[in-house]
Amino acid sequence: MGKKDKKEKKVKGVEKTAAKMEKKVSKRSKREEEDLEALIAEFQNLDATKTQVVETTSPRLSATLSAHPEKEELILFGGEFFNGRKVWEN
Repeated sequence: MGKKDKKEKKVKGVEKTAAKMEKKVSKRSKREEEDLEALIAEFQNLDATKTQVVETTSPRLSATLSAHPEKEELILFGGEFFNGRKVWEN
């Protein structure tokens, strides 16, 4: 009768261990999912700020736009002021 009890205890112990491991794994996966969702939200916010376009108007004719070599900006070179009227009249 003693051997039978030992076998039953071993089976119960294995079941308990498996249940604990399953619980740990599920907790870890939930935590990882939450971390992943937080990272995705952070990257989406960062992407939104990077792709945000700020537009300023300048009444200019014959100007040139060039990309800044180090920043994510455009540089406006030259041009002449234009207020809607003809610059040269014949």
